[in-house]
Amino acid sequence: MSLLRTDEETRLVAQIETLTHGEVTAIERQPRWRKAWYATVRREGAELPLYIRGDKQIDAEPYPGLDREATVLTLLASGGLPVPHVYGMARDPIGIVMDWVPGERDVAAAADDAQRQRVAEEYIELLARMHALDIAPFVAAGIEKPEGAAGVALSYFNAHLPLYERTKRGPQPLVEWALRWIQRNVPLHREVPRLIHGDPGQFLFEDGRVTCLYDFEATHIGDPMHDLAALRLRAGTEPLGADPDHLVRHYARITGVEIDAGVLSFHTAAFMLAAVMSMAGPLYDPRPADMQLEYQIWDVMCRRAMLWGMAEVMGVAITPSAPIVMPEGRSSMIAKVLDATIERIEVTDPVAAGNRQSARALAQWARAEAFAGVMHEAGDLDRVAEIIGFRPSTWHDADEALEQFVLRAGPEHDAALFAYFARQIEDRVAVALPVRDRLAHYALTPVQV
Repeated sequence: MSLLRTDEETRLVAQIETLTHGEVTAIERQPRWRKAWYATVRREGAELPLYIRGDKQIDAEPYPGLDREATVLTLLASGGLPVPHVYGMARDPIGIVMDWVPGERDVAAAADDAQRQRVAEEYIELLARMHALDIAPFVAAGIEKPEGAAGVALSYFNAHLPLYERTKRGPQPLVEWALRWIQRNVPLHREVPRLIHGDPGQFLFEDGRVTCLYDFEATHIGDPMHDLAALRLRAGTEPLGADPDHLVRHYARITGVEIDAGVLSFHTAAFMLAAVMSMAGPLYDPRPADMQLEYQIWDVMCRRAMLWGMAEVMGVAITPSAPIVMPEGRSSMIAKVLDATIERIEVTDPVAAGNRQSARALAQWARAEAFAGVMHEAGDLDRVAEIIGFRPSTWHDADEALEQFVLRAGPEHDAALFAYFARQIEDRVAVALPVRDRLAHYALTPVQV
């Protein structure tokens, strides 16, 4: 770890030393899109490895404030779950100061397929233990307890409504339609509230055993089927070690809970809608700090997975758009020169290296958009005209007019609106050339329970 410290790291070091009663001997920024650091503290003659979890620096959280997550971690530890010990909060910069726990997240590091499956099953067993915890201490700590079947089913969704309304900066016809669709399709036969991870599938393992669970920003009280549905989406980004189908069935075996495939599909759509809502405002007119490749990928993948989850509930199929194949004309030479130029940019740290990699991917994406975007936009305007009765001149005018239509529309328009939005997002996937492999998983395969 580097001994050269930025002003921010100097401030952070002083807070870590106060919280741990030790001396920071090393600190290093984790090379990722959100702020986080690794640190080493010497205390009573021993080396103490720490992890400092910073915030996202974007108004996209339904439960803002890392203090809430620190409290959840402390309560989970009291409940016997393997989570990092929390020393306290740093305030400038903001961050949870906690133990660094050894282990890998990449299940490819496991010894073999059998060990991968066992690790995944152990994680599911820990998730089931979390669902079985008494919610009273969490309610006492300020975690909202939903009431009734609709409240339990929509707990996470409802937490995102104020965030969406606060950050919305322009027309969002897909979100406005999906809000109404979700509320019309709530499963009303599940009303027992449980503690939910919220964004599950986040664990470390070592020597074939889970060493810790982490990332509890989205923890809330709701329906455990939310977590099982959300695992379907995690598996596409970070494989779990076993197919989601197997893990859902394992959960059913160890808990005795009967799995309703329709409820899983509903929660898949609702979970992804919440993610779309959280990003809709910030990404409509992003600040420089919000202009991250990862946010653009999330926006496409979440919208796609939401619609595929809805398709399962509705019993309809989505046809992916044909992938864009870039021509090898004169313009391809400019693209190659651009790639080579980006590659020659010198980087001095892992964060800069990540930015260079993002720039290369964005250049490829932008070229595909330039090639096919006009065609896709023209087709989109033709299709929206069939719904609203006239053809807007621009995509922005189309979004404004369609949102007004959606606000008045009843369920009799769901089929037409669904087909329109599904084609729109599949066209976006078709041009996302550098990340198309990542997006492929979000054309969901129904879970076999």
